[in-house]
Amino acid sequence: MSLTSMHAVLLLALAGARGDAAAKSAGGNILFLMCDSMDGRVLDPTSPVAARVEMPHLRGLSARGVNFARTYVSAPQCVPSRTSMFAGRHTHEIKAWSNEQGLAGIPAGGLDKTCVKTWGAAICGAMAKEQNVTFTMLDVMRDVGYDFQVYGKVDIGAGITQDKTLAHPTASGYRGEALNIMTRTADIRRATKADPLTITNDRDNNVHPEDQAMIPRCVDFLKQKAEARGAGAARAPWMMYCSLNIPHPAFQTNATWLAKVDDSKVDVPTWLDEAAFHPADSYMSESKAVWRNYTEAEILKVRKTYYAMCAETDYLLGKVLTALDVHGFARDTWVVFLSDHGEMNMEHRQVWKNSMYEASARVPMIIAAPEGMPGVRRGAVVTNLTSLLDVLPTMVDIAQTDIARPIPTAAGGHWFPERLSGHSVLPFLSAEADAAAAAAGYPSGRSLMAQYHSNMGNTGSFMYRSGPWKYVAFGRHAYDATYTPQLFNVEEDPEELRDLAAARPDVAARLDAALRAVVDYEAVDREARANDLHLYKHWLQGKSRKAIQKSFEMTYSGFDAADMAKVDAWVANGGQ
Repeated sequence: MSLTSMHAVLLLALAGARGDAAAKSAGGNILFLMCDSMDGRVLDPTSPVAARVEMPHLRGLSARGVNFARTYVSAPQCVPSRTSMFAGRHTHEIKAWSNEQGLAGIPAGGLDKTCVKTWGAAICGAMAKEQNVTFTMLDVMRDVGYDFQVYGKVDIGAGITQDKTLAHPTASGYRGEALNIMTRTADIRRATKADPLTITNDRDNNVHPEDQAMIPRCVDFLKQKAEARGAGAARAPWMMYCSLNIPHPAFQTNATWLAKVDDSKVDVPTWLDEAAFHPADSYMSESKAVWRNYTEAEILKVRKTYYAMCAETDYLLGKVLTALDVHGFARDTWVVFLSDHGEMNMEHRQVWKNSMYEASARVPMIIAAPEGMPGVRRGAVVTNLTSLLDVLPTMVDIAQTDIARPIPTAAGGHWFPERLSGHSVLPFLSAEADAAAAAAGYPSGRSLMAQYHSNMGNTGSFMYRSGPWKYVAFGRHAYDATYTPQLFNVEEDPEELRDLAAARPDVAARLDAALRAVVDYEAVDREARANDLHLYKHWLQGKSRKAIQKSFEMTYSGFDAADMAKVDAWVANGGQ
């Protein structure tokens, strides 16, 4: 459906639901706050992780709204997660596989310039055709009448950073030609990142200047909107996307933020012997340069620094929340907060994200209705499984919800774009949440799927989350029998240390069948590997053997002739 057609359909839906064509503004403003790499457990009041750090502003937001404490990513890395969230569809459906490959096409027409600079127009044109993304959250919300502004990290491509009507978008969705992504399934077991201690600084008195500079821009947007309202300007609804890069590594903090961390609550995670690791996990640990033993003091230094960065994130976003109140927007503005993925923070001998373990795959998501809206819940914690794929349908739902009335508990009336993979979670904000969710068709006993196809993972991984269970299958198992599926009972084993796949083959088989009903994961893994190989062959063009070897040496620490032989064999075997 074209954006023009989408606009006409939605305006008809809005007019029918409310009785007047101008009522689209009754949906209220939206303050959309986002950060990067926040472990969802730090804001889950049912988790002991939440006691480790003070986060008064975001916990205050939770008290004003609903905390979706079991929210999962669709893909645990920046670009794949954010593209899926903005498009409302699974990674394998939009084929934005990795951090070197965001959305190549611009929904209104044309190609993302950073994609073209990275891969060339021919490849980007082919990518855009395969991805077939005809709208993003930005397009939909603008098209239904919202003044959508962007401040900070977007990281999806789709031409957003080249859109001159946007105030200050950063991160294009393309990281350049990345050998550690293209050749990940060649299984080169070398570090591609720095040792976490070398990127940890707990005495940095100039932390995160880029985020410190972005927040005043978000605050100024609210001030300008308030001034325009005071001057009698037309009051079309606005949506401000205000996004930070922290608490993304490197791990940098100082005494100000460390004072917000309760040292007594920060533990040393279970440090398994190397022989106990699944081969997919050992590859990640080796690639992340955590494949060695650390002292407890070293582990705690990294972990405390990360939690201190979460405290700083809370402080910075708190400035925007305060400005919302100061400028009189709290009564008619929805507030959304979430992160794109989590952070392993030395659990399972890992840092960064990329994994299906809880620290990486779970994220915070809080939604607060306008303070003046009747019939909504405040301070509720939802433990139903939810996903970042739910964000786009929820925003569309909000656009059609009159903030002067309770959330509807009768079926029908709201329109959604086609081909969305998620569900609106707006019904859970209703004071009659069960009735509203049932009326909206929210699936009872919902299960979730996530996947990963990027660097530091030498295989496609596919998570299926259902009830207390988490099942993880690996595409590499199709040609390497050691990559057996994993099964965890997350409720009984929150550290995910006891793989029950062998002990509970009945559960594993049931969840595998359910996963396959959502995605043919072996076929998708083949497709992602073929994409990697295609890009690698493009990268090879015109390079001498010596230049190729040098590039590998700069990518993989200690890369040698035996590793080059593995790469050659990987190419000869068609990317496996």
